[in-house]
Amino acid sequence: MRPSPPSRLLRHGFRCLARARSARALHPRGDVWAGTVLRHGLSPVTGVPWIDAPGRDSALVRLSRGAGLPPPWPDVLGLALRVRSPGGDPWDLLLSTTLGRRVPWPRRAPEGGVHSSIAAFRAPAGPLLVGARFRGGRFLLAVAAPRGPWRPFAELVLQEQVDVDVTFEPVLNPPTGLVVPDGWRRLREPAYAGSREGRGA
Repeated sequence: MRPSPPSRLLRHGFRCLARARSARALHPRGDVWAGTVLRHGLSPVTGVPWIDAPGRDSALVRLSRGAGLPPPWPDVLGLALRVRSPGGDPWDLLLSTTLGRRVPWPRRAPEGGVHSSIAAFRAPAGPLLVGARFRGGRFLLAVAAPRGPWRPFAELVLQEQVDVDVTFEPVLNPPTGLVVPDGWRRLREPAYAGSREGRGA
């Protein structure tokens, strides 16, 4: 299927921005950390095994600033998380600081705010937002129905900064059971593709 004119325009715009920056179009600079996800599980279940079952995962985490503004300027803060599926495939999540759960919102630091997936994934038990809150030196991971309370299911502990170049693909590689909504996919796929092309990734 041929891409629509808006998709082609979006892809071109992100390609040009990434080329001009010689970096990602958005979240151009970030620090990558090795970490551990400690899952205590969740009940009632969501139908997503990674969320529902207790376990422990090694993780890569990228903390970034959306527009690339230097501190102490406020910016939309990003948290990209990668763990591995039982089969070894990457599972990626991208969360950003928000006002409420849906509106990207600039902050100076992660303390006191919520990182959210912004769009609700389709999950077996119904739509789910994924979120994180920085507390006590670690991130508390949680899920919520669009109008329900946050329900913590894990803690993310950052251990050490690592020198690796990793490209997260939250549209292509969501955890099994979390389906990216079609509208969000149509918006993000050309944007990510253009950004990759612009920086030669």
